[in-house]
Amino acid sequence: MNLRIFIFAFSATLVLAGSAAGVFALDDAANIESVEERRLLAELKQHRHRLDEKERELQNRELELNILQGEVDKKLDQLQHLREEVEEMLVQKDEQELERVNQLSKMYNRMEPTQAAEIMLDLDTQLAVGILGGMKARSAGTVLENMQGDKAARISTAYSTLKKN
Repeated sequence: MNLRIFIFAFSATLVLAGSAAGVFALDDAANIESVEERRLLAELKQHRHRLDEKERELQNRELELNILQGEVDKKLDQLQHLREEVEEMLVQKDEQELERVNQLSKMYNRMEPTQAAEIMLDLDTQLAVGILGGMKARSAGTVLENMQGDKAARISTAYSTLKKN
């Protein structure tokens, strides 16, 4: 009987240590006659089997997560690339707008101040400020002098804050 208790204790130790192979070998090698020992051994095998299944499940989930993480990283790289492209396009757009405003400034420089002032009254304040900023100081002053009303004051105020920045 002591041999059976020793075998059972040894097999339980192997299971707790995580060696299912040792338990299966003991099961085959030893003639366990006690029903209780067989029941415990069967429970240990089932428990080990469930643990193995859970481990496989966790490995599969880890693999799926790694695949998803790779896809997310790829999407983030694509988004970063698109963001850089959009930023580059915005810089190009700003440069083009600045060039067009400079061309308008040259045209308004050549106009009669009264005609330029009349046209600028209908323009957006920021555009008018940009045009005045590109004009020669004397021409811009003459255009503002020929403007009447609140628009001239708004343009002058916006122009002065533009120059400070």
